[in-house]
Amino acid sequence: MPARLRRRQTTSLAALLIAAATLSTACSAPPAAPAGPTDGRRTLAATAPGWASAAPEVAPDARLSATVLLADSATPAEVSAARSWLQAVGIDVVRDRESIRALSVTASASAFASAFDTAFGQTTVDGRAAVAPTRDLSVPREGSAIESVAGLVDTDAMNPSVDPAPVRGDDCAAYWGQTLSSSWPSSVQVEHRSNALCGYGPTQLRAVHRLPADARGAGATVAIVGVFDDDTVAANTDTYFAREGLSTLRDGQYTHHAPANPNVTRCGGPSAWTVEQHLDVQAVRAMAPDADIVYWGADDCLAATLYLRVLDAVEAPTTPSVVSLSFGGPEELDTDADRTLLNRVLVEAASRGVSVFASSGNDGDYSLAGDHHDETDVATPASSPYVTAVGGASIGLDADNGIAVESGWEVQTRFALNGGIIPPGFLYGAGGGESAFSPRPSWQSDRIAHSGSGRLVPDVASLADPNTGFTVAVPRDGAVSYEAHGGTSLATPMVASMVAIAKARTGVRVGLAAPFLYRLSGSSAIRDIVPASAGTWYRRDKGTGQLWLETLYLWDTRPQSLQSATGWDPVTGVGIPNGADFLDRFGADQ
Repeated sequence: MPARLRRRQTTSLAALLIAAATLSTACSAPPAAPAGPTDGRRTLAATAPGWASAAPEVAPDARLSATVLLADSATPAEVSAARSWLQAVGIDVVRDRESIRALSVTASASAFASAFDTAFGQTTVDGRAAVAPTRDLSVPREGSAIESVAGLVDTDAMNPSVDPAPVRGDDCAAYWGQTLSSSWPSSVQVEHRSNALCGYGPTQLRAVHRLPADARGAGATVAIVGVFDDDTVAANTDTYFAREGLSTLRDGQYTHHAPANPNVTRCGGPSAWTVEQHLDVQAVRAMAPDADIVYWGADDCLAATLYLRVLDAVEAPTTPSVVSLSFGGPEELDTDADRTLLNRVLVEAASRGVSVFASSGNDGDYSLAGDHHDETDVATPASSPYVTAVGGASIGLDADNGIAVESGWEVQTRFALNGGIIPPGFLYGAGGGESAFSPRPSWQSDRIAHSGSGRLVPDVASLADPNTGFTVAVPRDGAVSYEAHGGTSLATPMVASMVAIAKARTGVRVGLAAPFLYRLSGSSAIRDIVPASAGTWYRRDKGTGQLWLETLYLWDTRPQSLQSATGWDPVTGVGIPNGADFLDRFGADQ
């Protein structure tokens, strides 16, 4: 083990990445708060979230894990002193994270509170129970190498970004307009109508991006990071693809890394994440049939746990082409230290030529989520300027797999009986807006005329609407069930697969993908998405017990504050990567 944790030498691409984003990099040390007036301790600024400051203090006896972030300027002697101090106060150093200048540590909550002169409070935020430091941490002189500490907010921060389609009746459409109810109310006039789609298959998924037949992802590796691990994914995927007349996984094409210590009492347990894992793997398999797929399961859905699992994927012996993250939570749940940890991981990924993609969420502007009380928010990790954020679209394919209609994914529900809005009007849609914490990078500020100075979300989009969603084979009651699913959980592995195919096809080496997507904006390589006069009708199965069985889903009518528009918009970003033009031009002008 080296005496000092050194940053891995970055490549010229990483330098390009950092130069392209004119923001205060999260990899540099933040200004330290003034030292304590009496004991010489140094405050670690913004290590306690503002929402926890008034939380009633508790004395948790749980054992916690955290990540100690070391300063770039720390000398070997200062790093050694910090390690010795941590061990002396009862905090175990369990792993060096040399590439991001960090130490993984564990201790009891009381040991953390005593060592860092803080206390823990219990409260509810964004509908989640949370235990977090109520005041900023501090360190003595022996901790001069310590820049900050991430991971001490104990809450189920991240959710899967998958949404199921409603339970279908027998009148769903195999393609846009194949079936159309005669019960559409005359009071709701839209140009493009169809019954809700039954769920697209693998071939139709490729048609969304107009992928040429020879673009299959040979030589690419797509990594997926999620929570827990279902070891039936490969078998269920093979069953599905064989049913569709497509090839099954070849030996070694899919590998999965189960978490070492899964906490199945948290995060809804494995059953809450198995659909997500199946969706991610099967979407990549559909988009890039020849690519290798590697799944990395995390122990739980805490933000820092998942951020470090991304690092595991990036540092694997076989470097992935891309990493797909179909999870997220409101960015306010992270502390500044958590964001610094995330950004260090993402910059390390970019320095290795790995492109990371994150879903923008399914709650629109978050004004109806949790306890937001009409306040808006964006999702993390999508709000980091070092990740490519993926929004969503509603897309109707015709009988020949051509695009009949497409629009931004923001859905308003109405009663099919009379056309009246079903309160609150907004059902689901892609997340988007402006970050309150991350500054706007140059690749946005130079190309987008938008007020404010925060990072804008998303950057790009793909299919997300569950009512025009993807059929996924998932385990139900000991059998394989075929269900339509969507959400930005679907859009994210689709876009990640497009970039993986492009990188394998041309040999281009790109880390952060977003700047290169903006360069293609307005060209034939990116389909711009604007509102369409469109909607779907569907009838619930009688077994659901609903009082009304027939519902309209109207597209992109601005049911909250978000709507697609010409150019960049907060629903679909710059648009949808499009066909061979995208594959051949992505990254070509670097």
